[in-house]
Amino acid sequence: MDPLVELNLRQTNSSESSAKSENRGFWNSMTRLWKPRSAATAIFYGPGSRLKLDRGNLDSPLLYVCKGVLPDAPDASLIESGLPVSRSGSIAERLPYWPSYRSASPAQRSRYIEWLLQGRSDPQTEVGYVFLYFYGLERRILIDEADYREIADELLRLLPIYGHSASFQRYAQGLLWTTIWLSRKGQSVPYRTVEQAVAAAQWTDETLNLALACFAGCGRPLPDDLVYHLAQHQVYSARTVIVQRHRDLHKRSFFTHFQKKYPHGLRVKVGKRDRRLEYFPASATLGRIHDVGGPLAAERVPSLLGSSQFTPLSNIWNQAIEDLRQYDRAHKRAKGTRLTAEMYEALPEHLRQGEHPHFDQWCQLLDRSITEDGWTIISVADFARLEGIAERPKLTRHQSMQLAEAASQLGFALEPDPRITGKVYLWNQRVSVFPATEELSQNVASYHAAALLLELGVGIAASDGVLDEIELGRLSNHLENQFELSTHDSCRLEHLRYLLSKCPASGFAPAKDMQSRLNREQRKKVGEFLVGIAAADDFISPEEIRALTHAYRALGLTRGDLDDLLHAVESKTGTFAAQDSAGMVFHLDQERIRAILSETEQVTEFLREAMREPETDDADVEPEKGKSGGNPATIVVQPPPASGESTPIAREDLQGVTHGCFDELARDLKPFVRSAVSQRLWTRPALDQLARQHRVMLGSAIERINEWSYDRLGDALFVDNEDSYLIQVELLQ
Repeated sequence: MDPLVELNLRQTNSSESSAKSENRGFWNSMTRLWKPRSAATAIFYGPGSRLKLDRGNLDSPLLYVCKGVLPDAPDASLIESGLPVSRSGSIAERLPYWPSYRSASPAQRSRYIEWLLQGRSDPQTEVGYVFLYFYGLERRILIDEADYREIADELLRLLPIYGHSASFQRYAQGLLWTTIWLSRKGQSVPYRTVEQAVAAAQWTDETLNLALACFAGCGRPLPDDLVYHLAQHQVYSARTVIVQRHRDLHKRSFFTHFQKKYPHGLRVKVGKRDRRLEYFPASATLGRIHDVGGPLAAERVPSLLGSSQFTPLSNIWNQAIEDLRQYDRAHKRAKGTRLTAEMYEALPEHLRQGEHPHFDQWCQLLDRSITEDGWTIISVADFARLEGIAERPKLTRHQSMQLAEAASQLGFALEPDPRITGKVYLWNQRVSVFPATEELSQNVASYHAAALLLELGVGIAASDGVLDEIELGRLSNHLENQFELSTHDSCRLEHLRYLLSKCPASGFAPAKDMQSRLNREQRKKVGEFLVGIAAADDFISPEEIRALTHAYRALGLTRGDLDDLLHAVESKTGTFAAQDSAGMVFHLDQERIRAILSETEQVTEFLREAMREPETDDADVEPEKGKSGGNPATIVVQPPPASGESTPIAREDLQGVTHGCFDELARDLKPFVRSAVSQRLWTRPALDQLARQHRVMLGSAIERINEWSYDRLGDALFVDNEDSYLIQVELLQ
C-alpha cells in the first residue's frame, strides 16, 4: 500500500501518538535539517535542494514545507506534514476561490502532491492547484526577497502552460515583472530572462511601465517587440485594419523608419515623476503589502507611460500605415492572389496623410487634457463642439453614439461608452480617453456588469470622505479576475476606476436602475456584495453604514435588510468589525465576507441580462432641424421604396444564408450581417442605424465583412455607392 495512503488512514482511524509516529516516518527522509526542533518551522526548499517524499523526490521544488502543523494560521501555500493526505489517484472536489493547503481536503492535498511530482506541467490540471503553488512564489519574492532568478524562470515556464486562464496570466505577468524590478536590489535576473519576459508579455499599463523602468535602469535599448507594442500604445498612433491585414509588412515598414531615427536603438530616459509600485497579491494570506511597514510600502518606480520621449513612435507607426494604404487597395482588387504589378507599384515613398478631417483637432484637444499623472480626462462638451453639436444639458442617444464612434474611428476609446452603458452623455460630463486596442469588448455584458459593480463599490468606498487607492485597486482587481476580463476590458475598467476616483458619481444611479429590473432576491444579492466591498479594509465605518443604507434604499431594500445581513455574518471571534451611527459594533466573519465577494459571478449572471437594455428618456428625441443640436430627425431603419434593387429579399432566398454561410465570420458581426442581407439596398443612415442596434461600427464592420467576403465569396458583399449600400446577395446564393 502507498505509504501516503497508510499515513492518511492512520491519521484518520488511529490514535494521535500513532499518527505522530507515522508523520516522523514520512518526513524523516528530507535532506535539510529542521530548525529548531522544539517547534514546527516552515522551511523553503529552493534551488538546488531536494525534497524526498514517500511517493518520490522533488528537485528544486520552490516550496514552503513544515514538519507537523503550525499552531497559527500559515501561509496558504505551506505544506504541513501533519495534515492527512488521501491515496494516490483519489477523486477530489473542485478547490474554492481562495485555496490553501490547510483548508484543502485530503483528496485535494493528494492531487496537489501528484501535480508537484509530475513536474508541475500538466495543462489539464485545475488552475487552483497552480495558484496554490503560485502563492509560495509570491511570498518568496515579496516577503523573503530571494531567488529572483529561479522564480522568474519558473514563471516563464508556467505561463505558456497555464496562460489560458486569464486570471493566472494576469497575476503571473504582474509577479514576473515585479520580480525583475525588485531583483535589482540583489542578484539581478539575467538579460536573457528579461528578453523572454518581453516575448511572452501580454501587457497591462502597470507591467508595461515596469518593463520600461527595468530597461531604463540597465541602460539597454528596448527590444523590438517592446518598441512595437509601445508604439501601438501611444495616444496618437492610428488604429486601422491595415495593420491587422498586413502585420508583417507593417512591422518591416515600421522598423525601417525606426532604424533611421534610432540607429542605435531607443534607450529610455527617467524623468522626475515616479509612482508607487502597485502589486495586488493573488494569495489571501499576504495581507496589505502596501501598508506602512509592508514590503512594498516605500517601493517607487519611475512613471514613464505618457512620456513625451515616446511620441515620435506614433509618427513612425502612422507612416508605416500610410506606406501600405495604396498597397492595401491593390491587394483587395487582386483578391488576395500573388503579388501583382499593381500591388508592387502601389508602394511609393510618399503617401496620403491622415484619414479623418478632425484628427488634428482631436489630438490638440487630447494634448491639452493630459493630467499630471498621465491620464487624459476631457469634458464631453469639448468633444461635442468638435463634432458640431450645439450645447444642451443632455445629449441625445444619437449624439452620444456619434461621439463614441468618432473617437473609435480615430483609434481612441471613451469611458464610459454609451455603446456599452446604453446611457446618454451630459454636456458637462467628463470622460477618460485612451488608445483602443479593440473595437468594443468581446463580452459587453460581462464588462458592463463589472463596471456597474465598480461604480457602486466606489460610492461605498467614498462615503467616509477618503477614497483609499489601495481599496479601489483591490476592488477593480477582484472584478477583473472574477469576470475574466480581457486585457482591453481590464484597461477600460482601470480608466473607469480613475475617472470615478476623480469625479465620483452622485447618488447610486446604477442601484436605482436595478430596482426596476431585478427581483428582490437578486437585489439582496447585490446588497450582500456591497457589504463585502465595504468590509474589504477589515472595518465598516459609520459613514459606510450610512452609505450602505442609502444604497439599499436605492435598490428598493430596507435598513432592516442590511441589519439582518450584518447579524447573519456576525462572528463573536471575528476580526472584521462594523460600527453603525449609534455606536453598535458588529464583528464580521472573515470567511463569510470572502464568500460574498467570491459570488460576484452569480451576481453578474442576472446583471448581464437585466442591465443590457439601454435607458429611455426624452433626450432620445432628436431636435428638429434648426433647433438646438441642428441634427436631422432620428432615422428609423425601414426597407427602401420598392423598386429594382431596393426590394427586400424573399425569405425563401435566404435558405442556407443564415445557417452555415456565416459560420467563419467573427461572432460580433453575424447578427448585423444577417439583418443587413434582408434587403438589397440600404441608405447609408439606415444601415448605420442598423449597425448601432447590433453594437458594431458601420465602417469597420463593412471592412471586416468584405475582407471575409473576398476570401469566402470572391467579391465584396457590401458595395459602397456614396449615399447607399448595395448588398450583392447573389454571392450568397
